Amino acid sequence: MAGGLAHELRNPLSTMKISLKLLAEDLQATDADFDDVRRRALLKVETLRREAERLESLFEDFLNLTGPCGLSLAEADLRGIVDRLVEFLDPMMKNSAVNIEVIKPGVPVWCRVDEKLLSQGLLNIALNARDAMPEGGLLRVETGLDDGCAFIRMTDTGMGIVPKDLDRIMRPFFSTKADGSGLGLSITRRIVNEHGGTIAFSSEQGKGTQVTVYLPLQARDSGPAHPG
Repeated sequence: MAGGLAHELRNPLSTMKISLKLLAEDLQATDADFDDVRRRALLKVETLRREAERLESLFEDFLNLTGPCGLSLAEADLRGIVDRLVEFLDPMMKNSAVNIEVIKPGVPVWCRVDEKLLSQGLLNIALNARDAMPEGGLLRVETGLDDGCAFIRMTDTGMGIVPKDLDRIMRPFFSTKADGSGLGLSITRRIVNEHGGTIAFSSEQGKGTQVTVYLPLQARDSGPAHPG
């Protein structure tokens, strides 16, 4: 884990070091045109800002992976969680020419979950699906019951995962994307595990990937029924 973090830190720090060196050289050039120096300085400052944000995001992801989850559990209908997630996702998916199809049962799917953390984990899956469909496609989001468990399943029509990578896809710092930290799915797995659930992957190159999150059902008592 420490080695993976060190590797991910090296690139942005190296970029920042080079940018600072070039910025200092520009500012020390007494015979240079002021407007030209200012333009180049602004470009380097923007590079520094971008890399600083990248480092901040990396540290936040790392803390989410290694720090306490601190679940705040409450009984919730998974259909509502999915509806709210899809409402949030829809604009960015449309911007990437990805359509979302939602499939859900006509009855509530009650679980005890931390909606904020679970939604974060599901968002990581959805964003990976979007990135796997650079030319657009379809993301199917299904909620239901399967063999005594609740499930949320996301199926994309993207590039699929190379077979040798399927066993590594949720390892910390493993990523097939040039700018990916490789922590998103690791964080998702941790969140799901903390809920007492599991994740299953299946994929076929050129056809797409299916990710299923299984969660324990909430036992129903004999009290008043929840509103439908």
